Amino acid sequence: MSLNPDLLRIEFLGVTLRHDEVDLPREDLAIFFASMGDRYGLTRLEFHADVGATFSGPDGAECALRPAQIASCGVTSMGYREGLERVVGVVGEAVERYGIGDLWIEDITLVAVWDAEDPEAARELLVDNVLQMDEDRLDLLDGDDVSMGLRIWRRAGESSLECAIEPMHAEPSKVYLRLVQTQGEVIADTAALREACDGVRDFLTGPLTAFMTARARR
Repeated sequence: MSLNPDLLRIEFLGVTLRHDEVDLPREDLAIFFASMGDRYGLTRLEFHADVGATFSGPDGAECALRPAQIASCGVTSMGYREGLERVVGVVGEAVERYGIGDLWIEDITLVAVWDAEDPEAARELLVDNVLQMDEDRLDLLDGDDVSMGLRIWRRAGESSLECAIEPMHAEPSKVYLRLVQTQGEVIADTAALREACDGVRDFLTGPLTAFMTARARR
């Protein structure tokens, strides 16, 4: 069995960042939303009950601003690079407007789907290649059409990465992948944030892809 790497698609990117506390007056948040919302597909402004606001759009794009936190996410309908520019672009504009200095990454989340084009091929990928589970052991679970996934935890320096590889029950020909990196190091600007996001993407398309398909290549 072989998988087409072109059918591995990143569908969601999200980042959560901490920073030193800044003032977020409601009036200015409304002006900020009006000045940048159209560029990022953000059509709704909702003030938080305490301080801050959430900008959101109909396609899943969102940016939540709090005095000491920024969260930005979006569906990557046109691919990873387009999603990265939108998510990081919102962060960059907020950083500039409110004079935010150093940032700490709480998490970077990527969600991807790999289309195996056939339900049996997707099951083979998970059961035979990734888990290397034989049918006799699956029969011990005493159920019809048993499906399984895998969680991986990986540390590298100050960061940790959790990966989930699971079947998509709604679309059985596809495999669901979710990567969440948490990182304690300070970053100085959005260029460093973009680099950190690329690092998670590169792990998905490099080592994790190789791990998933290693047995299929033999």
